[in-house]
Amino acid sequence: MRYLRDNKIWEEEDDINCDIIKISKVDDKIIRRLINNLMLNSSDLSENFFISFESLLKLGKKIEPVLDRYIKDTPEIHNLKVEIFNFILDFAKDNILKYILVPQLYHPDFITRARTVMKLEQVGDLSYINFILPLLNDPDDSVRWSVIRFLNTYKHLLKNPLVYKEIKYYIEKELNPVIREKIKELLKNIWK
Repeated sequence: MRYLRDNKIWEEEDDINCDIIKISKVDDKIIRRLINNLMLNSSDLSENFFISFESLLKLGKKIEPVLDRYIKDTPEIHNLKVEIFNFILDFAKDNILKYILVPQLYHPDFITRARTVMKLEQVGDLSYINFILPLLNDPDDSVRWSVIRFLNTYKHLLKNPLVYKEIKYYIEKELNPVIREKIKELLKNIWK
């Protein structure tokens, strides 16, 4: 992954995912590409998702009209992504933020993401569940494991149809056998 280009025109390569550019050079096209990186299926979380999330937060008010238009023009946004878009929009509009730990949950560093989930588990803050669930698809095993631990600690959350649906969908895709077995155990024991 390259972060800097050498005197290239920005439109030359549309397939470049990450670059460091001046905020003054960011236009609506770049903002839409960042938003598109968030719109991927929740099963497609990648480093680009986390970098795009952080970039959109750093752009602040500049993203507001583009994001407003995007939300209005997009017929269907996954339930969990709606929460993310609303958070970004509130952040851009300088609204009072209810969920101040979301930037740490979606931080580009996987250690920060995992530690934040563990902190929320320790303090028992269940209000972040809609932001934690997408992390079931995190590219890093340690983040996924921290989400499973969170759900194991608060098993009653699995009785929520949205949470149950997400974890049921997710179990088929989990490649790590230890995590997959823990999820099966969780699902088996939710009604006990």
